[in-house]
Amino acid sequence: MPSLYAITVPVFVAKLGSLDHLLAKALASGIGEHELLEARLAPDMLPFTRQVQIACDTAKLAVTRLAQSEPMPIADEEASIAELRERIAKTVAYVKAADPAAFDGRESAEITVSFPNMTMEFTGLSLVNDFTMPNFYFHLMIAYALLRMKGVQIGKMDYLSGAAAG
Repeated sequence: MPSLYAITVPVFVAKLGSLDHLLAKALASGIGEHELLEARLAPDMLPFTRQVQIACDTAKLAVTRLAQSEPMPIADEEASIAELRERIAKTVAYVKAADPAAFDGRESAEITVSFPNMTMEFTGLSLVNDFTMPNFYFHLMIAYALLRMKGVQIGKMDYLSGAAAG
């Protein structure tokens, strides 16, 4: 079985690279930046900006929890695509800096995730498989869908391999 490091960190780096590629295409699209940043699929969903922030948070919090590394707080203050791209770059740097050995043996570690109205208990492996990766991909896909909905010329290959295509 691959290590927790192998099934998280390289995926986060690659897919955050794809997200950055999508943002570069959005910036070059000529579509109003405010219109993109505030885009929502439904009135009760979070806007595009929050989708990017949460994707980044999901990656960095997974590394923090799994590798027991020092947290890297980032305030949710981005007001432009350029600032969102900076957030992605900071997140990638943090994730890349994780020591692979710190993930060793964490598959069965007990990890508690607390939210304002609930607490969830996981093992390291169930955190990755049942929460982190589904949540990470959810927010990536919503960001992609919002950009498509607003007319940014991106396609499936931009989502799948955007970092390499850019």
